[in-house]
Amino acid sequence: MMSSSDIAKFKQQIIEAANTLVSSGVMSLSQHGNISARVTGTDTFLLTAGGSLVDVKPENIALFQLDGTLIDGAAEPTGAEIVDMHGIVYRLRSDMGGAVHTHSPAATSFAVASQAIPLIYEAQARFNMTDGVPIAAYGPRGSKESVDNIAKAIEAHPNIGGVLLENHGVLTFGASAPLAARANLIIEESAILGLNASVIGEAKPIPAHMIEYTQQRRDQFSSAGVQRAN
Repeated sequence: MMSSSDIAKFKQQIIEAANTLVSSGVMSLSQHGNISARVTGTDTFLLTAGGSLVDVKPENIALFQLDGTLIDGAAEPTGAEIVDMHGIVYRLRSDMGGAVHTHSPAATSFAVASQAIPLIYEAQARFNMTDGVPIAAYGPRGSKESVDNIAKAIEAHPNIGGVLLENHGVLTFGASAPLAARANLIIEESAILGLNASVIGEAKPIPAHMIEYTQQRRDQFSSAGVQRAN
């Protein structure tokens, strides 16, 4: 059973994620994108109702069932069109609590070239994106073809933080909306670095035998907590 305080909390997480994305500079010139947050313990999620992520307000966020049925609020056409794109993330990944869709330029450059982003950047490994960033084949935004292709990419690659939407953009996800936004930042950074590396040579993937070691060091220092001088 969801309460109004639960709804308010998740709306605030969406607003926090939107502000992070806009202020970081990873958005396209249009600032177009959408963010969702699953309401914990329910089969519902909240989704930004319009096209721009600039100055998102609580009243700009609508509530949907996982099957895409609108429960509360209103959705502009650009928002209603992509509801199922977010819903499929929650239907397939019960561990995900947030999803973000943007047209971040570098990541979208890989998407329009139909090239996956390999595991080339340490941050990808540290945030469990060890399968890189795969391509979801093209389908018109929010269409059954598009959603089915997103599902195929997610099911084929369990260790990812997002997928590239061929000829369209990027869809990222995480345990919360702010963490999904962080995944977007990491993927955009990875794409920028990959493109920069291509100018001087070629990006070198992280060796397979070093991936687990990288994550072990992350866990070792994380579990130790803050170190303080005696």
